[in-house]
Amino acid sequence: MRKYSGLLVLLLLVAAVFAPVDVPFTLESVAKALPVQQWILLKTPEGVLSATLHNHLTGTIQEAESYQFQRGDMVEVKFVQGREQGTPVKAGETIASIYSNELNAQLVRLRNQLAIEQANKQVVATGQKQELIRQLKEQINLAQEDLKLRQKTLDRTRGLYEDGLVALVDMERAENAFNESAARVKVAEETLRVAATGEKAETVTLASSKISSLQKEIDFLESTQDRFDISAPFPGKVRFESLPEGDRLFIEDTAALVLFIPIRLKDRAFVKTGQQIELKLLDGETIVPSTVLETGERVEILGRDQVVVIKALVEGANHYFPTGMPVRCQIRCGEVRVAEFLKRSVRW
Repeated sequence: MRKYSGLLVLLLLVAAVFAPVDVPFTLESVAKALPVQQWILLKTPEGVLSATLHNHLTGTIQEAESYQFQRGDMVEVKFVQGREQGTPVKAGETIASIYSNELNAQLVRLRNQLAIEQANKQVVATGQKQELIRQLKEQINLAQEDLKLRQKTLDRTRGLYEDGLVALVDMERAENAFNESAARVKVAEETLRVAATGEKAETVTLASSKISSLQKEIDFLESTQDRFDISAPFPGKVRFESLPEGDRLFIEDTAALVLFIPIRLKDRAFVKTGQQIELKLLDGETIVPSTVLETGERVEILGRDQVVVIKALVEGANHYFPTGMPVRCQIRCGEVRVAEFLKRSVRW
């Protein structure tokens, strides 16, 4: 009797395996979600600022920009008030401004010099030559004082460079600043010489030329200053992060999410590009539909398993996946017959 019972059980198992019944086939994994686009503004403890635009759909950096400032320049980043974690922004909306003390000082100096040159031209045009000569002598004195300061800076920087404390680019910057200052002294001296000995028309032409040159320098610095007003490159949400390597401001396009999901190498055949899959979060009953974009070719080791990473796209704003954080999930690959389920499950 026991022999027939065992045979009956075996027959029932065989019948169940080959019965026309479908059962769900799932793979358990950990998904990491990233926004389809992510813009990052980084400020390091050394004051270096950079901005990068990442496209996680294509896996590329679309844009990268670095804000260069002179060593010792006091740079301040001010974020627009009211920006908190998760607040939405519109494309083109100003989110932060960068203030450079050195840039502002240069603008003030050039604007003052422009005002002096414009006054000089007016003096020349009205024939008040002695007043012009007095002002030109004052300019020479100011230029010579600036040259002395640049010389001290160059000597100090050269000594630091020889001691290995600053980079070559810092010494070259100090040399360029000294050479520019020396050139300004020569220009001021030549201007005085022309004003003292030249004809009125020549002096007016020289003054006009200097005014035009100063205005171009001012326009360039003002355009640079405008570039320091940072605008959102696309609509999204704001996120902040403070780490030892620096402070980061994120703008994330959450209209869609890109998921990176490692699966065992032996299961890669069951997940195809373009396949519609459902992800069930293991901490709840939430079902997230997504589309497989690609299956990775590079094999990695995760724990004791060989894995490849699949990339999937979740359309529409989704708040189930915290950005950048791993989330345990279950990939639902549809339903298969019992025999196929067993074949996949015991595949070594």
